[in-house]
Amino acid sequence: MLISIIITTKNEERNIKACLESVLAQTYPKENIEIIVVDNNSTDRTKEIVNEFGQRFSSLNLKVFNRGPERSAQKNFGVRESKGDYFLYLDADMRLSKNVISECMAKVSQDKEIIALYIPEKISGKGFWGKVRNFERSFYDGTVIDAVRFIQKEKFWEAGGFDERLYAGEDWDLDKRLKKLGKFDIIENPLYHNEEDFSLKKYLAKKAYYL
Repeated sequence: MLISIIITTKNEERNIKACLESVLAQTYPKENIEIIVVDNNSTDRTKEIVNEFGQRFSSLNLKVFNRGPERSAQKNFGVRESKGDYFLYLDADMRLSKNVISECMAKVSQDKEIIALYIPEKISGKGFWGKVRNFERSFYDGTVIDAVRFIQKEKFWEAGGFDERLYAGEDWDLDKRLKKLGKFDIIENPLYHNEEDFSLKKYLAKKAYYL
């Protein structure tokens, strides 16, 4: 079964290669993976790196688009361009552990009532503020605090997709609407969020962004 991986980018030259490599490293058959990168007018080498990656691994089903103005519009556009019955959306500073897609596909194959899956998120930053973020997340062990990332496309559109009027919290907003339409579950294999260059300024800005 085809799975679509949708990655949104804006000036992510430091992260996008590692993100793509994590998709390439999946144990799920590569011929059943479609990668859609939706870039929001990057002024750095993001698109160049993606195109170079596609040329290097020419057997990959990799497409690159330019779309703005914000993440909601980028994600909706990516879903419209996708061909899989299920999709998984990522930020460019995220990396999948190698069995994520295989476990997701196994879950929905075994239980047809599942329409969306949570993927545990771990922080990969090693600096002081990366440790702060990991310490913060340790209080949520056993509790889902992230929105679903693996979604059945039909139910996604039935829920109305991402609200393009929102500039933050669009994933939690969608999460709330999707819960009315079907069953959610969670997998064991995590994704890793790179916060290597996190700082107090960025920490406070991120908190303010989601208020």
